[in-house]
Amino acid sequence: MVDAQTTENEKFLGAGRSGQVFLIKSQDESIARKIFAGDKLTKLVHYVFLGAPNPYIWNEDIIQCAYYRRKILGALVEYWFDSQLKVSDAIATDWNQEQKAYQIDTEFVDGRSVSLSQPFTRLRKRELPDLVHQIMIPLQQKLIDAGFDGLVWQAGKGNPVALNNFLLTDVEHNDTNGKFNYYYAWIDLESGVPALAPLNVLKLFTYYIPMSFKHGQPLFDDADIRTLKKYLEKHKTEITEKLGRDKYTAIIADTNNLDQHQSKWKSLKRVERSIHYQLKKGKINQQQAHWYSRHIGQWYLREIVRAWQKILRLIVKLPLKIINKLKKIPFRRFFSQTWRVLISQRYRLQFTRDLISDRIDDWHDRKQLIFEEAEFLKSRLDKEHGSGYLVDFSIHVALKIIIQSLEFIVIPSLFALGVIDEIGLGFLFVADGPIFRSIYTGYRSIQALLKGQEIPWIAFVVGLIPFVGTVAYPCQLVYSTAGKRGKVAQFIVYDTFTQLGEKIPIWGGEDTLTEHFFNQLAYKVIRLLNNYVGDLREKIV
Repeated sequence: MVDAQTTENEKFLGAGRSGQVFLIKSQDESIARKIFAGDKLTKLVHYVFLGAPNPYIWNEDIIQCAYYRRKILGALVEYWFDSQLKVSDAIATDWNQEQKAYQIDTEFVDGRSVSLSQPFTRLRKRELPDLVHQIMIPLQQKLIDAGFDGLVWQAGKGNPVALNNFLLTDVEHNDTNGKFNYYYAWIDLESGVPALAPLNVLKLFTYYIPMSFKHGQPLFDDADIRTLKKYLEKHKTEITEKLGRDKYTAIIADTNNLDQHQSKWKSLKRVERSIHYQLKKGKINQQQAHWYSRHIGQWYLREIVRAWQKILRLIVKLPLKIINKLKKIPFRRFFSQTWRVLISQRYRLQFTRDLISDRIDDWHDRKQLIFEEAEFLKSRLDKEHGSGYLVDFSIHVALKIIIQSLEFIVIPSLFALGVIDEIGLGFLFVADGPIFRSIYTGYRSIQALLKGQEIPWIAFVVGLIPFVGTVAYPCQLVYSTAGKRGKVAQFIVYDTFTQLGEKIPIWGGEDTLTEHFFNQLAYKVIRLLNNYVGDLREKIV
């Protein structure tokens, strides 16, 4: 059995809004340990809606709820989906004294996120629609039927970030029908924030707000125990036949335990939650907690004073932090490199090559490119090092550096001096990139026209698009070659769009539906250039 406080053989796996996950290895087993935590924003959200930061951090009853929910759903998911989906089983819960937070140990699942589209995508492109339509959407409805009203957030109802709660564990080819069978694991069932910010606003008003009223608080992994018990009674025969009487009995026992712990957690008043959190974090002692419980007005006064102290510290420290960060920036080195990128084609090409190579490595590290694919792209990058489109692409990269300097220094300065107003500020932030790129691409188009060469009109049009216009010349190559070559160019297009999805606040990030949405936009752009625009080009020629 793995020690609850061990830090040996510990490997960091990742972090989300609700905590950090570590792989703990021993001779007997490998477990995934989730230590609950929260950043400043999520703490603020919890304070506003629940009276204290994420309760998984400090409340023993809700951590037990997490344990028993996993036990119940481990069985029900097997009943619903057979082996197509499984839940990462809960092993144990404990208090982590070092982090002063609760943790849950679960079964470690060796898997990967579903594949993004990329130049070598073939069969892997089926993974995303299979997960969404065959697993996540049916799972959401089954959870509602069984009374797990709050768990649909972690299953992706209006929540694009929930995609990374699922891992693909295996793919099998079905020789009978020639199709592929995909197998998944649901690894993260504990929310980091209340379910009040779905990307789909309709789901907020048609589901999450009504359910919040039903449960008497903002929806946060809540289960309707009465509905769950009715569901288990209604489907008793089918569950028993499929899973066995012992497992059904275990589900009933776990449901009763879930009911007990959820009732205790939800019975806490707002002020009690706040006091208990401060007690568990060691910010007050037991005697103080008892006194404040009897003098609630004094507690609220203390919290108001503490909040104002934090605000004042932020007001004082924020400018100092900004100044200190600015001091740490090696401006001389930055401007030297920028100048070399601008004036030296050789350095600019090497800079661009290194940039693309790093992005290839990043995709490989994320298991979105296998080793052979990454090596092929790098070999092609070496061969295409001095090709025309990479030269032009490197110019656009250099222009991007100038544009970012304008956006962070020049444009705000013009606004501060009153030279431009708010409309001008917004316009320049959006239009500066297209303006610079169109000037350069227009010049290159005139050159091509005078020399009787192909005019890079695709590059000119794409360059006018804000935020992603840097992919103008890779798109031009995709169009010109119509899929015959240009894997590196395709990768640049995929990567640029995908990074845009990663950077979307709140709903974006790696392995989210938001990232996949922008990744699919890249696929559609490449397909358009290859199939439709390319065909039109051949007809004209």
